[in-house]
Amino acid sequence: MKFNLIEVKALNEYPVHNLDTGLNYTAIQEAIDAPQTLDGHTILVDTGTYYERAIVNKTLNLIGQSRSTVIDGNETSAPFVVEASNVTIKGFTIRGCNNTVFDQFASGIKVFGNNTTITQNNIKSNFYGIFVWSSKNLIFNNSVFDNKYGIFLDNSNNVVSGNEIRANGDGIRISWSTLNTIVCNNILLNFRYGVSCYHSSNNMLYFNNFINNNVHAGALRWSCSNSWDNGYPSGGNFWNGYSGFDLSSGQFQHENGSDGIGDSPYGILNDNQDNYPLMGMFSDFNTSLGYDVNVISNSTIKNFEYFESNSTIRMYVSNMTVNQTFGFVRICIPHALMDETYHIAIDGAEPYYVNYTLYDNSTHRWIYFSYQHSTLEIIIIPEFPSFLVLPLFMIATLLAIIVYRRKHTVRQI
Repeated sequence: MKFNLIEVKALNEYPVHNLDTGLNYTAIQEAIDAPQTLDGHTILVDTGTYYERAIVNKTLNLIGQSRSTVIDGNETSAPFVVEASNVTIKGFTIRGCNNTVFDQFASGIKVFGNNTTITQNNIKSNFYGIFVWSSKNLIFNNSVFDNKYGIFLDNSNNVVSGNEIRANGDGIRISWSTLNTIVCNNILLNFRYGVSCYHSSNNMLYFNNFINNNVHAGALRWSCSNSWDNGYPSGGNFWNGYSGFDLSSGQFQHENGSDGIGDSPYGILNDNQDNYPLMGMFSDFNTSLGYDVNVISNSTIKNFEYFESNSTIRMYVSNMTVNQTFGFVRICIPHALMDETYHIAIDGAEPYYVNYTLYDNSTHRWIYFSYQHSTLEIIIIPEFPSFLVLPLFMIATLLAIIVYRRKHTVRQI
C-alpha cells in the first residue's frame, strides 16, 4: 500500500507530539490511537511530509508546526477524516486526494463531526478540498486552491469566513443545505462557479469579493432562494464586472450623495440578487480592543493601524490601475473605538468629498469620503465634542490670564 511510505523531515524519529502527555510518536494516526491520548489533548506535528490518512475519532486539537507540515493523501483517500466533535485542525498543508471517483472520501478534510474548526491551512489538489456532511462547523482563514470543489457543504450549516478560495472548479458548493453563513471571503479565479447552489435555500452570503470567476454565482437547480446581502447600510458583496453606478444621477463615486453601494441590484441565476452590491472590495481589520473595522474601497488598502492611546486610525491607499483618478473609502467604525465627532485628513488635507453622517445605528457609524488618486496617507481622529469647546476655551483663557499676572507681578518686584 502507498501508505507504508512515511517521509518525515524532522530532527528525530518522533516528529508527532502529544503536548498534554509529553509522549512522542512517528505518525499522526499513532498519536491519535494511543490510549494515553484523551479528549481535549493537543497533538503538535513537526514540519515535514506525512503520507497518511488520519481518522480523528477523539476530540483533539491537531496543530501543524507550520504550513510546511504537509499531510498528503497519496492519491488514495482523505488525509483527515473527522468523526468526533469539537476537533480543531490548524496550520497544515493538506493535499493529494485527487482521484476522480465522485466519492466523499476523496477530500482533503472530510467532516462528519459537529463543531469542527478548520483554520490557517493550505488545502490544495484534492477532489474536494473540504467536504462537510450533516454538521455545523467553523471554516476560516484558510487558503483553498486547485481542487475540483474547494469547499463542499452537504446537508449542513456552517460559518465560512475569511478564506481565500482560488482557482478551484467550484469555489464553494452548497448542496441540500440551509443556514450557512458565508462572509468576508475572497472568491476568485474559479474555473466554473465562485459559489454554486443545489437545492439550498435560506443561506446568507455577504461581504465576499467575487473576482474573475467564470461565473461568480449560480443556482444549479430550483429551490435555491438565498440572501446575498445584509441589508442597508451593511451592503452585499463585491462583484467585479458589475455595471451599475453609485448614484442614479451620475457615474462617479466622488459625487455628493455617494455611499459606496450600487444603485441597482446584481442579478444571480434563478431570480436571486444582491440588492446592495458593493462598489469596491470589502476588507475587515481587527484592532487591539477586539472590535473590527470594515472598509469598502476601490483603492488598494495597506498598513491599516488603530492606535488605542489616542483612538486614531491610520491607513494608506493607492490606485489599483494606472488610469484611476478618483478613489473612495466607505468605513464602518464601532463606537467602542471612536465615539466622538470625527475628522479625516488625507496627506494632511481635507478629502475631496466627505460625509461624516452617512449612517449611524447607535453602535456603529458609517463614513464615506473620496479623493484624487495617488499613494495617500489617511488619518481618522476623534475631535472634541462641540459642547466641550466653550469650556475648554474658557479654561485656556483663564490659564493665560494667570500666567500673564504672575509675570507682571515678578517684573514689579
